[in-house]
Amino acid sequence: MNEPEISLAALFGDAPRDPDPQFIAKVDALVQLDQAHALRRRRAWRRFAGDIVVAGAIALPALGLSLGQAAELIGTNHVALIAAASMVALTGWAATNRWAGV
Repeated sequence: MNEPEISLAALFGDAPRDPDPQFIAKVDALVQLDQAHALRRRRAWRRFAGDIVVAGAIALPALGLSLGQAAELIGTNHVALIAAASMVALTGWAATNRWAGV
């Protein structure tokens, strides 16, 4: 055997010692932790996207209705209707929000 073959045989030969079970357990635990973290991150992004869609679906129509009526309501005593529409939108969003999350 020539020099490079001897070096390769030394690199890929049997290990001079037994595998370390503690090291293997630590690496396995870190891999599982990384997988769990990735799963939680995907769930959090899905929840966030769902919350944005729900908030938009509630707030945009309420805002449109409020602004559509605002010109007629300003100067009258019906400003409470705009505040009520905003509170309904906020309450609907809070009711559908998943802050308590699983």
